[in-house]
Order: sequence, then structure tokens, then C-alpha cells
Amino acid sequence: MTFQSRPARTLCALYLAVLLAAPFAMAQKAKQRAVAHPNQQKFTISGVVTDAVTGQPLKGVTVSSNAGSSTTDDAGHYSVNAFANSEVSASRVGYVTVKKPASGPNIDFALPQTQSVTVKLTSGQTVVFDYDSAKFGYTNVFEYVSGDNLQLCKGDGEALTVTKSQLVKITGPAHPVTAASCCTRGPIMAIDVQTKDTPKTTEHIVDSCFGIVYDIVGIERSSAVAKYLHLQDVSEITFP
Repeated sequence: MTFQSRPARTLCALYLAVLLAAPFAMAQKAKQRAVAHPNQQKFTISGVVTDAVTGQPLKGVTVSSNAGSSTTDDAGHYSVNAFANSEVSASRVGYVTVKKPASGPNIDFALPQTQSVTVKLTSGQTVVFDYDSAKFGYTNVFEYVSGDNLQLCKGDGEALTVTKSQLVKITGPAHPVTAASCCTRGPIMAIDVQTKDTPKTTEHIVDSCFGIVYDIVGIERSSAVAKYLHLQDVSEITFP
């Protein structure tokens, strides 16, 4: 039988104690690492987004944070993850983006309306476009062309460019006329135009020469859907 000296037995006992304690210490260390910083703790925020003017719920609003995003349903409801001490924003075409601190589980938004263009159709329907999205356009042989400007022609053949920002009102419906000084290839569409600097006058739309259909297009505020409206179906367009 072999007997170890007392110092040897003591060292052996200490070694075993260290081995037994190591897993526990590692577990404690791992557990400490798993605890998130208070600012990085994720929670769920829900609420309703409405129109600040009408109070109606808004569908299709993007609600986002630094932890994710979601889109409101037909009733304006949303649910999104967020980190503590972060920010949540709600945005949609036709409305001013609103941001709020992620301060609790329930946050509602009321979005102010942006400027708009109001289009009244000959059918009696009214369509409201977001101002920034509203443009004039037409289809040529290869593509759809749109922009903020109207290329017009006076009865004597003088060319005139009017930008969207200059317009006050367009009175329709646009109708085909013969104006050889502005279009030698056939009919051209005529419409009444009023700007901030000039009274209402009848002008000819250059790009409608030879019967090309001319439109006003934009994102409708109520539905957030793009619409194309022919000027011959429009009775009035009012600009901000």
C-alpha cells in the first residue's frame, strides 16, 4: 500500500475542488452574458393609426422601429417589435411622417395630411391625390411619359410651359379641336388653365397632338393606390 504525504493529499484535494468549481463558474459567467442591457430589451407595441383631419383609420401605413416594421390593416391596427428607449415612426404617402418614443405597449398615431390635388370627374366622383405624386402623363409608342409640367400652345402658336407649382385650377373636360398653329397632324386637346399669375385662358396641350390621350396621375389619398384619370373625363382640378 502506498501512502501519500500530507502536502500531496492537500494539493490533490485543492485540484479536485478547482475542477468541480469550474463548470459552476462557467455557467454563472454564461448566464451573466445572456442578460441584455436594458436599452436592448425587446417588447411589442400595438395601436391604431388615423387621419388627423377626419379621424378615420388608415390602411397601409408603415409603422417601423429599429427592431422591425409592420403595416396597418383595414382598421388601422398595427403591432411591431421595438427596443426600449428607441423610436417608432408611422408613414404613408399623402401624410406627414410622425415619430414617437417607444415608451409603452400602446401607441396611437394621428397623421396630418400633406398638400393635395383635388380632381372632380364628369361622373360626379372626386379623387384626392397626394400633391407630390400628382403628375401629367400620356402614352407614346414605347413608354408612358409623365412629369410636373404641362407643355401648352396658345391659339397663335406661342409655346408655353406651366409647372405644377404655378397652377391654381384646370377646368375641363379636355376636348379635341382643330388648331393648325399648334398641331398640323390632326386634332389637339383644348382645356382651360388658370395659374397664380394669369386668369383662366383656353390652352392646347402640345403632347395631345393627333388625338393622344392625356392624363393626370397620382396616388389617391384614401386608398394609397395609383390612379390614371383622362383629362377628357375631368371637370375640374384644383391645386394648393
